Amino acid sequence: MRVPAVGLSASPVEWVTLDPAGRPLERGCSPLAQLPDAAGLELVIPARLLALHTLDLPPMAGKHEAAVIRQQLEDRVLGDIADSHIVRGERQGLKLTVGLISRSWLLAVLAACQAVDRLPARVLGEQALLPACSFAETDDGFVYRASNGSCGILPEEALLEPVCGEVLNRLEDLLAAPCALPLDLLQGLPSRRAAAGLSRPLLKVAGFLLLAVAGAYLLSLTFTWRQLASQESALRESIRQNFAAAHPGMPIVDPILQWRQLHGKQAKGGDALDQLSQLAAELGITIHPQRLEADANGLKITLSTTDAGVLKPALQEKDISFETQTTDKGLEQLTLQRPAGSTQP
Repeated sequence: MRVPAVGLSASPVEWVTLDPAGRPLERGCSPLAQLPDAAGLELVIPARLLALHTLDLPPMAGKHEAAVIRQQLEDRVLGDIADSHIVRGERQGLKLTVGLISRSWLLAVLAACQAVDRLPARVLGEQALLPACSFAETDDGFVYRASNGSCGILPEEALLEPVCGEVLNRLEDLLAAPCALPLDLLQGLPSRRAAAGLSRPLLKVAGFLLLAVAGAYLLSLTFTWRQLASQESALRESIRQNFAAAHPGMPIVDPILQWRQLHGKQAKGGDALDQLSQLAAELGITIHPQRLEADANGLKITLSTTDAGVLKPALQEKDISFETQTTDKGLEQLTLQRPAGSTQP
């Protein structure tokens, strides 16, 4: 895709799609958000926005080399190069090719691509598409690359031979040409390159995997909870059956507390349990309390609303008065008043 010198906006851009062998498939002009789907997006920058320099520079360490490159360019470039994005190109012996482009302009282009989720995999200058000893006509003039590697742009075709000192070959379709000069302008922008590597399909796959893992975790928690609930229910039923077999005919309220009380062990709430046992025997029903409290005035039974719905009619049938209220946990508390002089509820 060719990027206009004014940057990317709502205006249409020129594009060409290529097959895996690099042959043109189709071409068109459309807004950035409506580009055809492709495996990778490459941006082509106008030649006049990219300056190429050949420096005499021996190989050296990365950070030290970058400092020397900037120092040499300061002597060549007019004005402040603080906004320049410097890209290291290919080396031939002591000769190193470097490119300069406005960092703010390039970041604005990448931001426009990111806004429509079409980040490029590579950004090239028009010069990079020219093979040695060739030229191409563009909107800004005639871009050339001589056999010695020098590049430039001239306003007229007639000036090419006098400037280059040789006859150059015309390249008719610059946008569809393969890269001849390895100078990717995304160098030095790792965050942008990393973002470009995360395509939408990969993000979708990652999202689906995350949802699958979360679903499997919740399913395992549910399965474990159901297993524990089933084991608890089976244990409670086993305790009740064992207690009933050991003490036939005795109303079962809380077999664990009743067993401890019968075998002489101190059981918290034993008096309340005695009263509840007597009440269950009188009513002829099984009571499943969540909590019991007994004092000189009577008995308080806290139980679920379902169990309360069974107990209250039985109390009314025996003319046993009670008061009821709902607790903050959604349970129902029944208070049975003990008649004066009575030892039973």
